[in-house]
Amino acid sequence: MDFDFLKDCVGKVGVELTRENCESLARYYEMVVEKNKAFNLTAITEEKDFAIKHIADSLAGISEIPQNAMLLDIGAGAGFPSMPIAIVRRDVSVTALDSTAKKMNFISECARELKIDNIKTIAGRAEEQRNLFSQFDVVTARAVSALNILLELAMPLLKVGGRFVAYKTDESELGSAKNALETLGAKHVSTKSLSLPNGDSRAIMVFEKIMPTPKQYPRLYGAIKKKPL
Repeated sequence: MDFDFLKDCVGKVGVELTRENCESLARYYEMVVEKNKAFNLTAITEEKDFAIKHIADSLAGISEIPQNAMLLDIGAGAGFPSMPIAIVRRDVSVTALDSTAKKMNFISECARELKIDNIKTIAGRAEEQRNLFSQFDVVTARAVSALNILLELAMPLLKVGGRFVAYKTDESELGSAKNALETLGAKHVSTKSLSLPNGDSRAIMVFEKIMPTPKQYPRLYGAIKKKPL
């Protein structure tokens, strides 16, 4: 991977990479492409597209993550945004969560090879992780589901005062999430709007948990999807 191109891409979303960051991110890219031959991790495998659409996009939200935060990434897949965040922000303790065990095993394999010791994985569904409720300072989700569904999955996992960082294209889902915000004790605190180096629009939406989640949430995923808040 071209380090100058990678640094330039990530610089455009406000993040400065070290040489060590570039080396780890480039090796991670190689591992994704190699593993992709065995099972589907991503449709984006061309080097420059990967740098823009996966790495720069994943890192666009790191300014919203406090120092030394405990972070959980819902629907982590092949590790976006969790692995780039863990590589660049070594102060953050990252937990990647996804229902596909193969993908979580892959992230663990990458972490071992790259010696990234601030990331761990859990194979499972967010709404079933009751032992993790109220444990995290930050929850992230990128390209996972509609905002009102994500809020019900994310809020129980956060400490009061914690923040949910949703990677979206724009703010268009905010209106339909109003009931979810009120019901779950959350508020929208900011949106960082930006363009990726290829011109794609991104909105990094931040929500704060302002009170404990009512005990009946989250519901089972089937119920959440059938009748979102």
